[in-house]
Amino acid sequence: MSVVVIKQGIADSIQDTGRYGWQYLGINPDGAMDKTAAAVANILVNNALECPVIEMSFPAPVLLFEQQVMVALSGADFSAWVNDVPIPLNTPFIIQKNCVLQFKQVKSGAWCYLAIHTGFALESWMGSFSTNTLAGCGGYKGRYLKKHDELLLQESIDYSGLLERKDVFIFHIQADAKQWYLHTDAIPVIVSKDWKDLSTQAQQLFLNNTYTVQSNSNRMGYYLQSEPIQLHLPVTVLSTAVTNGTIQLLPNGQCIVLMAGHQTTGGYPIPATVCSAAIPTLAQIRPHQTLRFKSVSLHEAHQLMQQQQQYLQQLQYAAAATLNKLFTDYAIH
Repeated sequence: MSVVVIKQGIADSIQDTGRYGWQYLGINPDGAMDKTAAAVANILVNNALECPVIEMSFPAPVLLFEQQVMVALSGADFSAWVNDVPIPLNTPFIIQKNCVLQFKQVKSGAWCYLAIHTGFALESWMGSFSTNTLAGCGGYKGRYLKKHDELLLQESIDYSGLLERKDVFIFHIQADAKQWYLHTDAIPVIVSKDWKDLSTQAQQLFLNNTYTVQSNSNRMGYYLQSEPIQLHLPVTVLSTAVTNGTIQLLPNGQCIVLMAGHQTTGGYPIPATVCSAAIPTLAQIRPHQTLRFKSVSLHEAHQLMQQQQQYLQQLQYAAAATLNKLFTDYAIH
């Protein structure tokens, strides 16, 4: 039995925490754009954090579930419904066999994640389930999901004791998104190796600019439009390793922030890098929305990451305890 795509979305794929250790061969890491939201979705269905999930943008797919499954959605709010029942975000729920999940409108965010208890039956490629569309490998056939695709599941579990003939059973577990998203439009960054090549005026402009995310932004990078920023003097930059959150300054004075599907090296100046803990917030900014940058110290960046990781650990313990008790009470295996 499987999950069937009965209407495809615009850019939906299988992702996990990423494919690392192969960048020296030119293989980019991929992985979820918002890895924290993907982790939360997995936590809420009692999966390992690296379990593959469906990453969805909007318009999102319409999915038919051919068996009873336990599901969680996290990240962007696309107004999810199962038949005529609205589904909350960041809450696990069980879907009855032959019911349909659809997404009606964007309320907030850019990327939504769907996790299923025990996960999908997929083959990994180079240590990851993430879809690499450039190589045509990983995920589901190395591509975005299409109509009629059937995603097989690892296990078939009977949840009838909880469903009781209803279409949906919603658990009383709620993850608090305020704990991992930064509630500000000022994205914290750490100045990088080429910061010194900006004049004092250009440095101030970099931090004071309002940047608009452009419509050609994608999984590889978010293209930003602002008042142009110029280097103090023309410089020759050797191609160097880049990562998720690297900010490149293009020859036209505009910036691009590299995202989950970034290339492995780049030859543009790097004035700053987005703090790892801020990438989920950045990833959920939609085209035509705006952002700013603020400089923080390495110590402040570490504190933000530590707070985020502590919350995920606490959520993992709490969700596992609650779900394991329910599974025991209702003899679900």
